[in-house]
Amino acid sequence: MLTLLLSLQASYAAPLILLAQNRQDDRDRVKSEQDRQRAERNLADTEYLAREVVALRLAMEEVATKEFVRDELRDLLEELVKELKAQNKATDKTE
Repeated sequence: MLTLLLSLQASYAAPLILLAQNRQDDRDRVKSEQDRQRAERNLADTEYLAREVVALRLAMEEVATKEFVRDELRDLLEELVKELKAQNKATDKTE
């Protein structure tokens, strides 16, 4: 009798166990697909950000630095001083 009861229990438990395993396989498959899609998005985002960083670096090379502007202003000031001195000398001679 006990053997019969255990066989009966095994006969209905086995399909339920297989069904649960199939469901878990399906969940694992969906999860791995989502992980793959997330990894692809992360890779695309990383590549986009890398391109943006390169573009910013290139743009920064074209931007005038503070030193460059200071040197240019200094050169212009020196030229103006020379021109003013030349004009003062010319006006002194005419007087």
